[in-house]
Amino acid sequence: MATSSDKISITICGDGGCGKSSITLRLVRSQWIHEYDPTIEDSYSVTRTIDGLPYLLSITDTAGQEEYRGLWTTSTLKSDAFLLVYDITNPDSLGALDYFMELIDMEADQREEDHERLLRELGPSAQGVDVGMPPPVKIVAGNKCDLKQGRAVGARDGLEYARRHGCGFMETSAREMVNIEETFAHLVRRVVEARRVHYQQTTTPTLPQKEEASGVPSRSPSPHPETATSETRRRRSISICLCGTWRGRRQDGGEPDGSKGRFWRGRGWRGLRR
Repeated sequence: MATSSDKISITICGDGGCGKSSITLRLVRSQWIHEYDPTIEDSYSVTRTIDGLPYLLSITDTAGQEEYRGLWTTSTLKSDAFLLVYDITNPDSLGALDYFMELIDMEADQREEDHERLLRELGPSAQGVDVGMPPPVKIVAGNKCDLKQGRAVGARDGLEYARRHGCGFMETSAREMVNIEETFAHLVRRVVEARRVHYQQTTTPTLPQKEEASGVPSRSPSPHPETATSETRRRRSISICLCGTWRGRRQDGGEPDGSKGRFWRGRGWRGLRR
């Protein structure tokens, strides 16, 4: 039986017709649908093994049409992760993500406030207890990257949008099965990391600052310097996967699996080739 740490909820959102349902069904059923049938809300469950560990993914495919956006519920906003999808052949679909981004950012602020309030109320009894919810993970996906002749949104435009909003970025094709599995694996890894960082803050006691002779508080060494270094590095880089073909060792250190894409990390492009 899956534990709460093995369950990850993911909400897929974006403008109507950008391919949210196609991405979902590619993952869940390995099925490609070419007819457009507007979705109000569908839910799916699928298991995936990521980095040797099994996870139960609870996926909600939401409505993109403006008239249905009011149906977003509190439970939807409580998801662990959000995949914000736009159509690379439709510039307006990228701008439509602003609506969803604002809702998710408001939810992130609320989670932070709730977490701080609970820590104050519980005091020392909060030590060793998983308090509150980690901030939601966000990844922007430029879908239909197989339609090269119809591209209207450049990859760098999508990347810049994602960076402005603190998101990861992928380009996908449900039709050609490009970066579908990779996108959800990336979501899972980021959720696992967000949980680790969030709950570590609860379990790690805050060390009092020591006053130096000058009266200026000295900086206490981090109780987890390796973690701090890793977290700083994580904030400074965004993993990106675009359409294309690469061969060689994956960014996460795994063996090549024939996946399509190339990764952007840190200061510039890094082609993964033998």
